[in-house]
Amino acid sequence: MEGTTSGVNEPSLFLERLGDLLQQTSKQEILPKFQRLVDGDIASKASKEDPTDLVTIADRTAEAFLTSRLLELLPGSLVIGEEAVAGDERLLDLLEGPESVWLVDPLDGTRNFAAGNGPFGPMVALIRQGTLLAAAIHLSLGDELFLAERGCGTFHNGKRLTANSSESDRPVGTVFSKFTPKDLAQDLERRREGHLCETPILCAAYQYTRLCRGQKDYDVYYRLMPWDHAPGALILREAGGVSRHPDGRDYQVSARRELLLAARSETVWQKVRAELFGEKRPLRTSVSKGSD
Repeated sequence: MEGTTSGVNEPSLFLERLGDLLQQTSKQEILPKFQRLVDGDIASKASKEDPTDLVTIADRTAEAFLTSRLLELLPGSLVIGEEAVAGDERLLDLLEGPESVWLVDPLDGTRNFAAGNGPFGPMVALIRQGTLLAAAIHLSLGDELFLAERGCGTFHNGKRLTANSSESDRPVGTVFSKFTPKDLAQDLERRREGHLCETPILCAAYQYTRLCRGQKDYDVYYRLMPWDHAPGALILREAGGVSRHPDGRDYQVSARRELLLAARSETVWQKVRAELFGEKRPLRTSVSKGSD
């Protein structure tokens, strides 16, 4: 169930430079530390919501490297990194200003990386006043690069990528329930039983690119940290997929605690939405942005 690629179009020079930057980040700041972490290289980033959250030295050095280089790539822009926000959540308020803002996940899949496993890699998205303009995901171990620019398509290792749009009688995907309120998660599981298959969530960078390549059909999320979802949302949309809230709104960068359904095609999105959020669907709950 692979997606198709076409070499008719090529990424812009801007996207190519962005992709080169992410590949350099993996090569210089991430992979040399893989399976070589020592005492002091892994620290707890525990919160009430996620008491097992981790940060590694690779997260920190990759974010510092990307921050400086992204400002050079687009002078006058701002950078919001995941690790910087861990120290000051008020940085997310910059997303509401008039400036172009880079959202950076320096090492998506930190738990995998810390355990000496894949997948993992850096992700970035360029946003202005809530609009996704460009995005990049690099899967470090396989040197797979996914790029997208608003209105210009998605590219996988330099070739145009179009997600598989065929119908699916029994969609395969995941309801990621770890951060979902218990009653809502149970309701979703009841609706999914017997209709929708299940696959594990490994990391957002991997999940969104699998959708683009037609290797799974859908994912459902609730906790929407913007660095986890903004890059993949644009890459998926530009490949022909869909990333929307159940009420039909396209993914909102400002969303924090509400349901999101990502699917490889409009047809699959509509089918899964009907199964999970149709008549008597669970009430959509949300928490104001930036709160836990």
